[in-house]
Amino acid sequence: STLRGGSASQTALIWNGFQIQNPMHGQTDLALIPVFFIDEAGIQYGGGGALWGSGSMGGSILLNNRPGQTKGFDMSAGTAAADIGDLSNHLSLAWGGGKLYTRLRVSHKDASNRYRFKNTAIQDKPVMTQQNAASRQTNVMYETYLALGERHKLEFIFWWQESSRNIPPPVTQPYTGALQKDDALRITAQWQSAFDNVVFNWRGGLFDESLLYSDIHHGESLSESLVNIQEAEAVFSPLTSVTVNTGINFQWQRARADDYGGISHQRQSYAFFTSLKWEISPGKLDVLTSGRQEITGGETAPFAPSFGFSYRPLPSLNIRGNAGKNYRLPSLNDKYWVPGGNPGLEAERGWSQDLSAEWKNPAAVGRGAGGSNNSYLILEGASLTGYHKKISGWISWQPGESTMYWTPQNILEVRSYGTEARLGLIARTGNTLSRISLRWDHSISKNNRARSENDASVGKQLIYVPENILAANINIEFGNFSVYLDQSYTGRRYTSSDNSRWLDPFFSGDAGAQWLLQRGSYFLRFSAGVNNIYNQAFEVVAGRPMPLRHFRAGVTVGFRNNK
Repeated sequence: STLRGGSASQTALIWNGFQIQNPMHGQTDLALIPVFFIDEAGIQYGGGGALWGSGSMGGSILLNNRPGQTKGFDMSAGTAAADIGDLSNHLSLAWGGGKLYTRLRVSHKDASNRYRFKNTAIQDKPVMTQQNAASRQTNVMYETYLALGERHKLEFIFWWQESSRNIPPPVTQPYTGALQKDDALRITAQWQSAFDNVVFNWRGGLFDESLLYSDIHHGESLSESLVNIQEAEAVFSPLTSVTVNTGINFQWQRARADDYGGISHQRQSYAFFTSLKWEISPGKLDVLTSGRQEITGGETAPFAPSFGFSYRPLPSLNIRGNAGKNYRLPSLNDKYWVPGGNPGLEAERGWSQDLSAEWKNPAAVGRGAGGSNNSYLILEGASLTGYHKKISGWISWQPGESTMYWTPQNILEVRSYGTEARLGLIARTGNTLSRISLRWDHSISKNNRARSENDASVGKQLIYVPENILAANINIEFGNFSVYLDQSYTGRRYTSSDNSRWLDPFFSGDAGAQWLLQRGSYFLRFSAGVNNIYNQAFEVVAGRPMPLRHFRAGVTVGFRNNK
């Protein structure tokens, strides 16, 4: 996933306050994150170097778990299937007793993924069936939230998962028998102590991951990583209008790979961070300034300051601005891969700025909550954001001058700028409530520095970064029945740095419905959906066509304590 014209490794994935990108390649495969395990999800646009440290140059994806609000026993179980050969099951068991909430979630997915696709690499573009995309995944998550008295809270989360999947080759290449197995164990704990004028927080996490890849040409390749994160912070208010947050983050990484020559490499870092929020005019104007300094392996990363403000000239209008320095440390693969790794790589670094205006219609407050049969169509809100960023020392793998293999270098200078527009509407006709959201992202991201003499990539759009993405979502509710329609347009994406090759723009649409039946403490939920409703042939990655139209359906049953 990329944000604001950056690469996937420049987008941070934050789970309950922990960065969970793999230290070996600097990314996380979102396909391995079960939606069933996530209670809250959001996107934080813009650089977050002062807040999250390395890797959050374009933005951050935020995933959170939260304790339930019910008291007593709570359970649900469900199953879902698709006509392409997917079957998934999930179970949740929870109990809440005032100061204690504990929950166990289990999911399993077994998919043959025999989907139909149009092979555009063959004359006449025949429709074929994918034979080599089967996958299996099992996940277990256990959570405990405990309040000790009125001032102290403890949180513990255990997450284990394993998956196995066939990797289909691009349509232009023969089958290689590629197989990938991913295993992960994530254990986190957080403690909070709240006093009259100060709140202390501690969080610690252990993340153990492995990846085993094999194919008929290269045999097996095993990669293993272990990460230990410890962070302590204090939040206090020296003045009524001023809030200060300061702390220290320690991270230790160890990685071993067959492609490191069988050698294990370690990296540890210390980061000191602080922020100050001043409410100059409560409810109208506040400013936030922050900074982060990281020291890694005896080397000092760039100091990452940031400044932001929020101004409300009207109760319904909020204007926000941010500017800050961001950085990304080289991944361990960048430094130690054999052959080609470059231990002398430096961090990518750059500045980013954004300015946004968000308007919320006061007349829309409370609309959509039910209790009214009046008919109306009302604008709920709108926002417009402009941003700019420039990154120097962007790491790019290039062919070596005197070798047969590629090696990474701090060689690119990338400038990105664009706009983001959002619009929301609410409509009601009798008992039918509709919500409509519209989105437009415009992004220009170009390399400004030649990698070699006569480099044709200078001034060209980066590969796989579309200039335009448009999306619309419609959700209609009628009592316990609801339907949705998701529609998106993705513009041309170049697949060569000189922009001589590209993937055509495409429209994609999904639709579905859900019906909820409740009887006392019991509920029964049915859902059904259609993916790629227009039966479009398109590719997100070159040579890997996406499925044509296919159908999904599921049912969930459960019990919830009325308290």
